[in-house]
Amino acid sequence: MKNLRKIAWLFVLTFLCTIPLISQAQTTNKETSETINVVGSGITKTVEATGNENINISGSDINVTIIGACNTITVTGAAIKVRAQSVRTIRVQGADSGVAYKSSPNKNGKAISSVTGADAYVTKIK
Repeated sequence: MKNLRKIAWLFVLTFLCTIPLISQAQTTNKETSETINVVGSGITKTVEATGNENINISGSDINVTIIGACNTITVTGAAIKVRAQSVRTIRVQGADSGVAYKSSPNKNGKAISSVTGADAYVTKIK
């Protein structure tokens, strides 16, 4: 019975000691990434990225140029055209929408991509 109590206290102490580490990791992650939203219709915009951004673009008839590197680009809507310098992950949902990018920090040099919709695309350009 004494051994069982010692083991229980050991688990409790271990759990209490790891809570600050988990909380700190979650806070640090939130502080390092930024979300940029481009929402609407008939928009032409240039976005400057530093490598930590998640860029969400939604609506219709939107043209976005992304200068610099970003984590993710998410496109939702119709007739959205995006040109990016460097991106890790791309998601496109919608008709006649797509992303053309120059490079990716991924090992193979290609962005991880998901494409859904008529005439939707992701293209790596030179």
